[in-house]
Amino acid sequence: MAAAVTSTVRSPINIQRWVQEHADQLKPPVSNKYLYRGKDFFVMVIGGPNARNDFHKTNSEEYFYQFKGDVCVSTIEDGKTVHHVIREGETFFIPPNVPHAPQRPPGTIGIVVERNRPAGETEHQQFYCPQCDALVWDEEFDCKDIVEHFAASMEAFWADKERSTCANCGTHIGKPAPVARLETEPVVRIVREGD
Repeated sequence: MAAAVTSTVRSPINIQRWVQEHADQLKPPVSNKYLYRGKDFFVMVIGGPNARNDFHKTNSEEYFYQFKGDVCVSTIEDGKTVHHVIREGETFFIPPNVPHAPQRPPGTIGIVVERNRPAGETEHQQFYCPQCDALVWDEEFDCKDIVEHFAASMEAFWADKERSTCANCGTHIGKPAPVARLETEPVVRIVREGD
């Protein structure tokens, strides 16, 4: 259920306590929950692990603050996947129309701020081939509730063998296991449960 839009001044929120109280709601695949929903923007707390292999693309900027632990936000830049490691205490900005895929290991906590989309403004959930970087699927939608929509859209993609197979190289993109850990040396590597 969507969080109600906040229209009154709220008391300060202790993030650690809030996460402890809502830990059962921060579950894969996305592991997100609204912290604040206002007229102009919303704030989500996103816990790890997540279990995603989709990319999000929207017409507006996104602001990331990494509250606890290190994560990786993969982006598609000039047709290639680029990994950006966000360390605990760091912030990261995503410009409009850049496909991005946060990868969150267990125990991590991030805060993401996004602009509310006006009715009729669409955004995209995309899947790229992990072998050849080709765009495999692009779902354009008018997202009323990002927390609800994303998980359902991912499940539909993974369940459809034709939709989830790369036309360029034949690689099947299945449902990923949750992220187990992030390796950053000598290169960035997202290790999933069972790898």
